[in-house]
Amino acid sequence: MEDRRIRKFGYEDTDKKIEIELYGIVFEIKDLNSIKEIEKLDKSDKNVIETYLRKILGQTCIEKINDKRKDDGYSELSLNVELNILGCIFETYAESMTNGVLGKVNNAIKNANNQMSSYTSNFNREQRRNYNKNNRGYRSRGY
Repeated sequence: MEDRRIRKFGYEDTDKKIEIELYGIVFEIKDLNSIKEIEKLDKSDKNVIETYLRKILGQTCIEKINDKRKDDGYSELSLNVELNILGCIFETYAESMTNGVLGKVNNAIKNANNQMSSYTSNFNREQRRNYNKNNRGYRSRGY
């Protein structure tokens, strides 16, 4: 008889939000259209970088971050800090995207390996020895 297993996924699995915490403030990463758009950005123009940060994190993100930095005794955002924040955003985005897909693949592989090992671990001692002896000869011939 065929063993059918149905995997169920809900909205919480497919519609996950990607969030980043900067200085204790949580922002949702929103509008990441393409990496190519970032390659075209003028990385020496603070206004361009701020515009892109606002597009990704929300219209008030620069003010919120600057207020938090002032409260913590730091200066307002400089171009280098803004570029570093942009790097943190893309690192977070890339990790969450690959972890979602690769994590599911890794879990499936682990489950298959566990299932296979449970089949062989249920053999008694004599069965395991014969299984190993038979497979050793088969593998050594290169078939």
